[in-house]
Amino acid sequence: MKKLPETERLRLRQMGPSDIDFLCEILSNPEVMRFYPKQYTREEAYEWLDRQMGRYEEFGHGLWLVERKQDGRLVGQAGVVSQKIQGELWLEVGYMIHSQYWKRGFASEAAIACRDYAFNELNVEQVCSLIQPANIASQRVALKNQMKPHRLVQHYDKDHLQYIVQRSDL
Repeated sequence: MKKLPETERLRLRQMGPSDIDFLCEILSNPEVMRFYPKQYTREEAYEWLDRQMGRYEEFGHGLWLVERKQDGRLVGQAGVVSQKIQGELWLEVGYMIHSQYWKRGFASEAAIACRDYAFNELNVEQVCSLIQPANIASQRVALKNQMKPHRLVQHYDKDHLQYIVQRSDL
């Protein structure tokens, strides 16, 4: 297995069954899930966990948990996920930080580490992030990740801005 992303403050790691309480907490939080179709029940959080573990097995990557190095505290999740966007296969840099840790730079730090992982470990030429137009905070993270707005796409029956960055842009 490839070494997962780390930053000065953060470590990304695979999620597993022992992380279900944290996943339930973040996936049921109304603030965190504001731009998702709904808040998740405990049963749906188990499905989320199973989906990520399946991605690790099939692709070697997916969404990982983000923990602070200083104390091992879980602050969110971020990773690289294969997405079909308007008939094309893309690697998406996704990120979700628990609301109690917002405005500390964790999302940007984790997203940049995931972008670099995709370029350096997965050897892709471009990555994207899909963000609803009203989600200004996530758009700021994408801009800090050197991404630029590319196009408006339909994803899960909602408008999303597709931000992209190419290896050659850095």
